[in-house]
Amino acid sequence: MKFGVCVPNYGESSSTEALRNVALEAEQAGCDSLWTTDHILMPKNSGTPYERIFDSITTLAYLAGINKRVKLGISSLIIAMRNPVVVARQLVTLDNLSGGRLMLAIGVGWNEKEFAHLGSNFHSRGKRVDASIRLIRALWRGETSFKSRVLSLEFSDAVFEPRPVQRHLAIWIGGTSKAAMKRAATLGDAWHPNLQPLDQFAKLVADFRESSPEAKTKGICVRIGIDPRAEQSEYKSPQGERRIMLAGNMAQNKQILSRLEELGVSYVVAVPSPDGKASVPNQMDAIKTLSKLLS
Repeated sequence: MKFGVCVPNYGESSSTEALRNVALEAEQAGCDSLWTTDHILMPKNSGTPYERIFDSITTLAYLAGINKRVKLGISSLIIAMRNPVVVARQLVTLDNLSGGRLMLAIGVGWNEKEFAHLGSNFHSRGKRVDASIRLIRALWRGETSFKSRVLSLEFSDAVFEPRPVQRHLAIWIGGTSKAAMKRAATLGDAWHPNLQPLDQFAKLVADFRESSPEAKTKGICVRIGIDPRAEQSEYKSPQGERRIMLAGNMAQNKQILSRLEELGVSYVVAVPSPDGKASVPNQMDAIKTLSKLLS
């Protein structure tokens, strides 16, 4: 099981120094990838740690120059709030600057006020995500024409240079809804859910595998919090969803990871500061703990 680490581009500890220190610690600990979290303009008093946040894409460009080995990803890019052609250009630039190390997870987004702040239609976001994924894949393949009524976008004889270092960009699909599962099976390379209580998660995995023939072969790559100071492994997300983290009980942590392997999870993206309040030293301790668990 490979693991990646979410860097503190959000929350109380987010700073240039924090990004650098956590990124270097994660690479030294043997992690496979670094991940930023994505939001743009959250409402005040949202109850989330994302009101203070560095841009997810730009931050990866900074990290590309600091870390030479690890892959670089976004978990999960809310592409429906953005112009997908601009995103495709930003991503291909990152892929070139990093020497082909770009990874990507895409989610539909969940905060309706944030969409309103950006003049984006919250209710049609699913269709726009699907069309945006098709657009990115077309441009990365070198196609010069594209038309989408959903995106109100059409071009022909366009030029998309430079080409990416990677000819195929692996796209994970975030979310646990039926629509997200379908999107992961038909348009994505892997399914990328947040980890829920294991009995509940096992049912979700079964539902995903049985949702379509394509889903049986897709990877499952979970996002999971980690806080060695925490006594309990269960916590609530800002949306009130029950989730599981790796906490202070190492025996229980090993059981959680073992169960994930049994369920076919091949990749863990660990979040050392789920609530955005963990100090940088605590985040670095969490990374060391994760490295020991997966060694």
